[in-house]
Order: sequence, then C-alpha cells, then structure tokens
Amino acid sequence: MIEKILTDYITFIRSFEALLKDKYKQDINPCSFSRTFFERLGSINGIEYYFHGSGCTAKKDEIIYTYDISINEITFTQWDLTELIRTHPEYQRLNYSAEFIEYELYKLINKEILDWLIIKGKTFGCVFKCYRVVHESSLD
Repeated sequence: MIEKILTDYITFIRSFEALLKDKYKQDINPCSFSRTFFERLGSINGIEYYFHGSGCTAKKDEIIYTYDISINEITFTQWDLTELIRTHPEYQRLNYSAEFIEYELYKLINKEILDWLIIKGKTFGCVFKCYRVVHESSLD
C-alpha cells in the first residue's frame, strides 16, 4: 500500500507543478521560478501552496503534500509521507506506525524506486536522511 500512496503523492506533485508551469508559461521546476514569476504563497485550482527553500507544501481538501525538489527530482522525508497519510481520509485509517512506513520505504530502495539522500548540515553538524525518487516510471 505504501507504493500506492507514494504513486498518488508523486502524481499529485507532478500535476500541481504542471498547473503552475502552464499558468506561468514556464517549462522548469516551479521551485526554481517561484521567486520571479509568482508569490511563494498562493492557490491554484483549489490547491493552497507555500514554497519554502527548495521545496513546497501544498494542501488540497485538507490533505498535506510536503516535498523538496533537487533539479527535477522529488525528495522527501519520512515525516513528509507520514503527514500525507495522517491527513488523507483514506490512508489515515491504515494506522501505520513510523517504523512500518520506514520499513516499506526501505523496500522501495531495494526495488531501486527510491534512494537515500543524505544531507550534512553545516550548522550543529546535523545529518538529515531523506528519500529521493529515482524511478517515477516504476510506480505506474
């Protein structure tokens, strides 16, 4: 089921990006041009959004989609996917634990759909573990 949730997550993000690209006549990632062509906080087709740093939080029908973009690659944390599950009426009933979600994401790494993205913060020497989608087409 995590694979289906991830597919829905990516499909939503790509559809949202397509809306912004079409509206603003740009063919690049909206995270790249949000400062130039439109407000970083706004709404489009019933989706409220807020761009932050290299990512975005979008909300539609009270469902929260939070993600980052590296070039054109979707990256996310376990928390990002957990928020989607927590706020999605269908998925929240699954009552998945954080450990279960992490294990299922690890299985997708083994299937080479996802990969690790390790970010070493300069401040306080923090290390952040994220996931990056490497094969979107494998989720269809």
